[in-house]
Amino acid sequence: MRITLIGGKGGVGRLLIGVLQDQHELTVLDRSTTPLPGVREIVGEADDPAALESALDGADAVVHLAAVIPRGSEAEQLPGTAQAIAVNVGSVLLAMRMARILGVRSFVHISSLSVFERYAIDPIAAGTAPDATEIYGLSKRVAELALQVACEGPAPTAQEQDITVTSLRLAFPTTAEAWPHWVGPLHGPEDAPTVHTMADGTVVCGLHPTDLAAAVLAAIDRTKGRTWEAISVTAAPETIADDAAERLLGWRPRWTLERAAEGKPGRPG
Repeated sequence: MRITLIGGKGGVGRLLIGVLQDQHELTVLDRSTTPLPGVREIVGEADDPAALESALDGADAVVHLAAVIPRGSEAEQLPGTAQAIAVNVGSVLLAMRMARILGVRSFVHISSLSVFERYAIDPIAAGTAPDATEIYGLSKRVAELALQVACEGPAPTAQEQDITVTSLRLAFPTTAEAWPHWVGPLHGPEDAPTVHTMADGTVVCGLHPTDLAAAVLAAIDRTKGRTWEAISVTAAPETIADDAAERLLGWRPRWTLERAAEGKPGRPG
């Protein structure tokens, strides 16, 4: 399958590439000039129509990973608000619309369970609406809404094709080496894996690269025509009452705390 990864040189993109590149033809659009062996590379911005057209041409599926992740306090994040909205929302909608025009059949938006203000602090009840207000979670909420509205709009023109759009709300994607713990997407060699616990002391398992890739491939195969769905993807089902991943994708995490307790190594496969 020919898959284009927008923003594929970030932490989550590299996790995906490590699992997918042996069996799929990958194109990566990223602003970084750092070489990435084994993939077709296009250096450019996620919101550049020309770069997007080149990256999307001939693709069967698109995975949008580009994101601005603000750091620091709310006051320190404010200057980056416009940039975060431009990348986390604007480039997502632009890429989806261009993918539809170019005949791509499936678009996967990498969202986050940060759309819920209290995710991984308190359990999220079934049917809870996203409520995040900090910039990153809010921008993911707005991107999801933009995709939903675009899919519910008028029928595609003669130049556009039906496209299935899926927002995957990830939780704590981590490296195989750090699993079942978590390292952030921008971690350095000096950063130790984090053991995240909820307010009640429940340990939250990181999302293994193999499970991450399986969820993305299942979302790509969700060919239901012109529809949008938001689906939670977590290795800690106790954090949120949402069965959409199993119901719509046939996906369940294989790499869980129970598996870690059995002493299974955290390597892909």
